[in-house]
Formats: sequence, structure tokens, C-alpha cells
Amino acid sequence: MSSDLSDDMQSVEPEHNVGGETLLKMASASIRLGFVRKVYLLLSTQLLLTILVAIPFQLMDTVQLKSQTWLLWLSVCMTLMTVFTMSFAKSLTRTYPYNYVFLFAFTLFEAILMGFASASYTWQSVMLCAGLTAVIFLGLTIYAAKTETDFTGFGPMLFGALLSLVAWGLMICTVAAFGAPLDMVTMLCSLVGLIVFVIYIIYDTQLIIGGEHKTHEFTVDDYVFAAMSLYLDILQLFLRILGLFGKKKRK
Repeated sequence: MSSDLSDDMQSVEPEHNVGGETLLKMASASIRLGFVRKVYLLLSTQLLLTILVAIPFQLMDTVQLKSQTWLLWLSVCMTLMTVFTMSFAKSLTRTYPYNYVFLFAFTLFEAILMGFASASYTWQSVMLCAGLTAVIFLGLTIYAAKTETDFTGFGPMLFGALLSLVAWGLMICTVAAFGAPLDMVTMLCSLVGLIVFVIYIIYDTQLIIGGEHKTHEFTVDDYVFAAMSLYLDILQLFLRILGLFGKKKRK
């Protein structure tokens, strides 16, 4: 944990602590700035690691990818295990160095999954969709910081929409396994998912940036969980854009 945050924490008054945790809105400006800086530094590192890990998979052909199927399933299992551990033992996301270990282990396995997901598409379309994702994310970040509309109370609705999206995706996979043509349904699912994760990016950004008019915010020790949340939002947005505009490789 950085010395700046530790030193600033000494100046936070006791009444600004809720259950031993300090909300961003109750912290000093220097603490909030340090929190935001740390979150986006971690996020940048995660995205760079994801790109470096995913590139070799993008260059593989179908035969090479099939030989690495074991790695795909290992990454799925380890990603789920990491998410569940960090969700149900949230103290780990606030304890150095375990928070960094879990964050970068999660990022590594998620990067492998992204490599497999993007390998079905041409590198040109992957680059195009990555560029679109970056532009949209930048625009949404600016909007979230400037708008007076408070999105931080949308958590329960977004979670419900996410569960519905997951159920829809599972249904599509099940039906597709029987050979049913579902191209239009899949595209509609990607479009709805894009909208959901656009709102999620605004929601998580406002939780990170905070402000006196925001209903909910992260605590000052939640920088790892905040970075992971925004990282997942970006990856999911990219996958939805790739599903809509990506060009499949010729078999």
C-alpha cells in the first residue's frame, strides 16, 4: 500500500470511518486522488498484460488452438475460483500483498481466455474493435466524471440485467449445441450486452471517482477490487463489439 495513502489516512477523522472503512467521499482530496491514480495504474497494467498474453493466441491456427484446449478450461476454472475467493473473502482484496497476487493471477487467466476468444477473428477486426472499445471507454469515463446524473444507485438493476444476460447466453449455447441457427439471436444478445456494460462502465467509474452527490462509493482500500471491476467491464464491452463487428477467420 502506498505511503501517500497511509500518511493521508492518519488525517481522516474517526467519524469518517464506517465499520473501520473510509468512504472516498469522506476522505481528503489527496486520498481520493491517490486512490484514482492507483486504480487506473493497475488497470493500465492489466490491459497491457492482457494484450501481451493474447497476441500469441491470435497468431495460432485452428489446429494449434485445439491442442491448447486444456489451457482454456484451466483458465476458466481458475478465473471462477479467483472471482469467488475475492468476492466471498473480500478482506483479501484489501490486504497487501495478497490483493495484488489475486488481481494479477485473475488477469493472467482472463488474458488467456481473451486470447482464445479473439483467435476466431481476423487480427484487423480485433484491432478495429479494440480501438472502438478504447474510444467508447474514454468517452464514457469523461461523461461519468462530468454528468450530474448519479448512476451509483443502479447496482441492483445492473446486477439483475447481468444475470438475465448470463441466462440468455446459456440458453443460446444450449440451443446452438443442437445445431439451431441463432445468428440474429446472438447478435441481439451482443447488442443488449453492449448496452449493459456501457452503463456498468459509467457506474463503476462513478464509484471510483466519487463525489459528494454520489449515493455509493468504494472505500479507500478497495483499489484492487475497483481496478478488477473496471477491467472486466472493458473486456466484456470489447467482446460485445467483437461479436457485432468482428470478422471471422476463414476455416
